[in-house]
Amino acid sequence: MVHRKTKYLLFLLAIQCASCKHAPGVPPLAYTGYPPNIEAIIINNCATAGCHDDGGYVNVAGLNLSSWEKLFNGSRTGSTVIPYRPDFSSFCYATNIDTALGIVLLPTMPYNRPPLSKEQYISLRDWIADGAPDANGKIKFADDHLRDKIYITNRMCDVVTVLDAASLLQMRYVDVGNQGSARYPYCIKVSPDRRYWYVSFFAQTNIIQKFSADGDNLVGQIDLGNGAWTSFQISGDSKCAWFVDNSTEAKIAYVDLDKMMVLATYTFNGQFQHLTGIAVNEKLKKVYVGTTGGNRIYSIDISDPLKPLIHEIPMDIAPYQTVFDWVELLADTNTNRCYIAPTHSNQIKILDMQNDTLLSTIALAAPAAFMAISHFANKLFITSPDDSLSFPGNRGAVSIVDLATNAVYKKINTGYQPYGITVDDRRKIVAVVNANISSGGPASHHQSGCGKKNGNATFIDLNTLELVHGKSLELAAYPFGAASR
Repeated sequence: MVHRKTKYLLFLLAIQCASCKHAPGVPPLAYTGYPPNIEAIIINNCATAGCHDDGGYVNVAGLNLSSWEKLFNGSRTGSTVIPYRPDFSSFCYATNIDTALGIVLLPTMPYNRPPLSKEQYISLRDWIADGAPDANGKIKFADDHLRDKIYITNRMCDVVTVLDAASLLQMRYVDVGNQGSARYPYCIKVSPDRRYWYVSFFAQTNIIQKFSADGDNLVGQIDLGNGAWTSFQISGDSKCAWFVDNSTEAKIAYVDLDKMMVLATYTFNGQFQHLTGIAVNEKLKKVYVGTTGGNRIYSIDISDPLKPLIHEIPMDIAPYQTVFDWVELLADTNTNRCYIAPTHSNQIKILDMQNDTLLSTIALAAPAAFMAISHFANKLFITSPDDSLSFPGNRGAVSIVDLATNAVYKKINTGYQPYGITVDDRRKIVAVVNANISSGGPASHHQSGCGKKNGNATFIDLNTLELVHGKSLELAAYPFGAASR
């Protein structure tokens, strides 16, 4: 009996196997990593055959939506989804059809297909607002608090764009300032210990903001007193900083960054007016600041930073008659040279900081905006946003100066109106911020809710001194300053 039952069961099993083998079943879906409700929307509407799938994405801006991981490889203009920020995610702009729900970007996606329903769009928007997690709750770029980053201020949006330095992709947008006096983020710097970043504002205000570089969250605000606090420098031990006031009756604030309090304010009996740009040489115990409306800079002895001493350095043969407006200063403490850029002259002056004497001049095609040094390449990088001669048809250029000869080695067309620039010698990369605010600049691929056109960031490879191919990241309106972590 047992033997007959066994043969019967084997017979039924053979029939079932045969039916499975020949039935036209649906192949199992590949794991996408998306949460189920998001997967249903994206895979069925966006990652379809010939569009944003593995086979067609190269023809649609390089954006592959077939999995959560591939989504965060971005498109040819960078990240389309910014965790926690649907307002800066072009994925939302392209799939929205209701202006009451946010920006509408034409043509609407999915292309040549029915648009997403209101409910589907809201699901996507809310998913991004929650960090755009994968099916297991993982948030992109949240796994490494020591991550190398590039920070860029966006003056028209009151945000800082945070780039992942490894992938050169936009990873976060951080609100800075407030709706009161602190507006239009200007200068940004990362402390040498990589723990914090600080941002100043173009508008007249009394505050500087301090953020944790691990999570990019606001730590607090430093009250410097009323002023136009623009440029600043941080000490090598990350404990102190000097902040420059660009007001008519200008001053310098010497600040304890740990306690977030002003230790001293340098006024020198009203000697300062419209200070701009600052360089610090702690080895020589000197601070240098520029001033608009003259041809001089100031050298300040900080042997005792609570009791500084000051003297003027003429920057031309005829003191106080030529108006240069010295606006940007950069100290190279390896060589004790200070590079000084004016607004009204196509040149960079080089100062010997040991004895405060002028060494030589670097000639440019147009005035400089910002500078950065690579000790790896032994080069000085200078942005000139109004250079219309070096690359006809484009406004702006980056000049690369050989520090061994103090001569321009080459020029690069990085984009329209380059301003901020930062060097990462560890990763052998230079990030250049192209503001693109002029009406003559190229149209933005996308838009943001800040008004004006979007700018972009491009990158120079320090090994080749050429642009990194295929890397032009669209940023929010009027990107300006830049810093590396």
